[in-house]
Amino acid sequence: MLVLLLSASFMFAASAQDLHQDFVAAVQNGDVQGAIDSYEDLQERVAKDEEDIQRDIQKAYEKNDRQLYYNAMADLRSLEGYAISQSETDSLLRAIVNSDSDQAGEWAAWLYENSRYYHPRLSFSVDVSSASYSHSYRRSISVAPGSEITLPTAEDLSVNSSAAGVLTGWGITPDEVTYAAGETITMPYTDQTLFAVFTSSVSFSDGEGGEDTVFTDVAEGDVIQIPSPAQNDGAIFEGWYDSSSGQYLSPDETEYTVRGMGASFEALYIKAEASEVTTGHYDVDSVPTGVQIPLTFTLANSGSEDIQGVDITVSSDSGYARLMNTSAYLRTMRAGQDYSLRNVILVISSDCPAGTVIPLTVTMSVSDGNTFTSTFDLTTR
Repeated sequence: MLVLLLSASFMFAASAQDLHQDFVAAVQNGDVQGAIDSYEDLQERVAKDEEDIQRDIQKAYEKNDRQLYYNAMADLRSLEGYAISQSETDSLLRAIVNSDSDQAGEWAAWLYENSRYYHPRLSFSVDVSSASYSHSYRRSISVAPGSEITLPTAEDLSVNSSAAGVLTGWGITPDEVTYAAGETITMPYTDQTLFAVFTSSVSFSDGEGGEDTVFTDVAEGDVIQIPSPAQNDGAIFEGWYDSSSGQYLSPDETEYTVRGMGASFEALYIKAEASEVTTGHYDVDSVPTGVQIPLTFTLANSGSEDIQGVDITVSSDSGYARLMNTSAYLRTMRAGQDYSLRNVILVISSDCPAGTVIPLTVTMSVSDGNTFTSTFDLTTR
């Protein structure tokens, strides 16, 4: 009895054509979830039909049956007609954007994955023009609706701040800010254009923990007070720089006279440090005595400026420690990059008591006279 029931169930399984009609009906009725359910059932049916057709094609090859081959290929092409059409895409999108359902975002993401006609675009428009300066910028992206997007910042645009002003944000109209520069938003369901909004202002951004300062409604010739930089241990302040206009303010300057529409300054720092030491296969808090211990130091330029001409030395003031291969030289330490100092060898005297702390010092002397030091402690077993 069970076998008969299963056979009957298979005989009356819905055809691809029937499932497609269900999908079309749901689309016409604005039933997005119903359309999705029907289309996924349709895709399963189409996949099964494709398997059957591929078997027929294989049989046609084996039997050299040309008519069977032509019929199978015609059936295969007919399955392509079940893809979501442009008009069906438009109807589903219309239902989605007008829906109050919490599932609207999921529906839009599903449509993005299943219809080749649905690829919403988010465009960014920048138009700056004056008697002596002109800059246009166009960029569009297309990702699944609901995806997170980080909006461009002034650095991304490379607009001369003294000619255009400071990027205040992005607006759905050209004259009013809707989102802040660098803000993370979600991809909209439909094509949208965001316009760059500039204002006459001077900004100072301190990435080393200081407060950002913005002077608004400035005019050319205004004199403003330059804010004090953050006091950051290990970092050396090198001044302020506006990359869009090339304006540089030295660390000694306390006032700035506004040029043009304004400026966007970032604090410049140099900071070199040894951030980590490894001791081969040994634990740093359980190093042996009487053997050669390979030391590897991770060096980092965590400032905003490249550092030129760096002499590196490793030392220890412990009477039990002997170091070999203790010096190195880096022509340039790029900002934001890490470097490895390898092949330093440490030997701790065999008579060193267990639990002794072995201090290590990494000194980086820069060609401009600045010096950076980092210290580490190893403990003997």
